[in-house]
Amino acid sequence: MRVLCPARAGVLICFVSLLFALRPSLPVQPLHASGGQVLELRHTERLEPHETEEIVGELFGDRPAPEARYDIDAYIMRYTSYYPNEGRPNGGTANEDEAGITAQLFVPRRDDPSPLYLFAPGTTGLVDACRPSREHIVGIHWGLYRAHVLAFVSKGFIGLLPDYTGFGEPSRLQPVFHARTEAKMMLDGVRAVGEASSGELLPPLASERVFLAGFSQGGHAAFAAADYREEYAPDVEIAGIVGYGPTTDMPTLFREFPVVAPMVIKMFGELYGSERFPAEAMLQERWEEDLEHHVTRQCIGSMQSFYPWNARELFREEFAEALFGGRLEQEFPEIYRIMRRNSPGLTGHGVPALILQGADDIVISPQSQERFVSALRAAGSEVQYEFYQDARHDTRQVGFPDVLEWIGR
Repeated sequence: MRVLCPARAGVLICFVSLLFALRPSLPVQPLHASGGQVLELRHTERLEPHETEEIVGELFGDRPAPEARYDIDAYIMRYTSYYPNEGRPNGGTANEDEAGITAQLFVPRRDDPSPLYLFAPGTTGLVDACRPSREHIVGIHWGLYRAHVLAFVSKGFIGLLPDYTGFGEPSRLQPVFHARTEAKMMLDGVRAVGEASSGELLPPLASERVFLAGFSQGGHAAFAAADYREEYAPDVEIAGIVGYGPTTDMPTLFREFPVVAPMVIKMFGELYGSERFPAEAMLQERWEEDLEHHVTRQCIGSMQSFYPWNARELFREEFAEALFGGRLEQEFPEIYRIMRRNSPGLTGHGVPALILQGADDIVISPQSQERFVSALRAAGSEVQYEFYQDARHDTRQVGFPDVLEWIGR
């Protein structure tokens, strides 16, 4: 385990933290194993308010950007979580391989306890070259996710922006849209920030004010965390979920934004077995051929140019007819069961939610989002639904004031 002390820590604190990190591991009952242990905490830079405003301003464009109140310390944090084990006969946490999650951590320089804004980004791809933490380094514009989180940190939140499980290890692929893996990555991130805060290397965390947020696939991850919290991380409190155009229902995603379906089909076939989630039953032959090559040679931008946006041009006719006709359960029962298992949010978790939807969303239609909102309310969650007439899929900028107001309610 590596522990690199941040600039603000004194020698004594660093020494005590190192002793804590190197303490002997106690035996743990395998079924109760949990992630969220800090592997590394490395200070990378300090941002003054004018520097934060410049970064955030690029994201907000013509819209008013928030005024920064605090100096911000930026860190790279690595913490433990788990890879999925769907293909293993016994299942359970005991058979899962430990994963190291890389996250960007941003901490405002304030003395009182700070709420946590943990944000999961939209889909960027399967391979390590597509990791969100690479975006600002190489100048790619997938979503300016670092700028988005800094907008909240500038208002006093601790901000955590994790890469999805699998990123950071070139031999691994992201288990994209796999609900349980996403949930653990999110919940373990909360635990890791809590551990770092309790060790006095960071300002204190207001643990009762933890907000999980996500854009598109990130909304899928945030609602998955709510579903699995009681089972996997009852020690973690979630004050609310913020979903920016969340894509939670897998059949809907396949119908309305089929560009990501090949990635899902590749990974679910690997996780559940190709006999249970067969690519050849879903994809037309020209798209099923060399599937692994095409989903691992490019990130989301190139995939949007490579794969068709019309689901009927991507899927086999019989699968498309069942998908659009609502007959997947009858005609493709195993595929349907796996899709439903990975359509999170509706377990009755009771976590309050704010959902922000654009009228001109090309990834998930307002009608589909409204059905999810209705189902979420019926399952017992208090939901505030914000609809923006002039917005597309990305509602992060137009909705920023509404999110701040909802969080502060």
